[in-house]
Amino acid sequence: MTNVSLQLDPVALREATTQAIMGILTPEVRAQIIQTAISAILKPSTNSWEKGKSPLELAFENAVNDVARQEAKKYIADDPSVSERLRDLLRKCADKVLSADQDKLVERMADAFVSSLKSDRY
Repeated sequence: MTNVSLQLDPVALREATTQAIMGILTPEVRAQIIQTAISAILKPSTNSWEKGKSPLELAFENAVNDVARQEAKKYIADDPSVSERLRDLLRKCADKVLSADQDKLVERMADAFVSSLKSDRY
């Protein structure tokens, strides 16, 4: 007996499904779907972590952050003096943290954590 194996490209399958669904929808239903999708993309979130930003705003913000992160990494990698200064700064910061009074440090960190939960910065 011969076994037949069928491998479907997930992207092509998704596209074919989309085409099939769109082909059976009336123009009115298609227009309603597009309008609903646009409204959903622009609707502010009710999730407290997203601070009332729409999915479109979040996507734009994420894209800007990604580009900024890539540029910062490139800037640091391209200039050895910047890398060295950052290493020195991190070393001094780590030394200061490690030599600090542990109880006071823990208390300050806990206060900062509670404060960040109450804040609308993020």
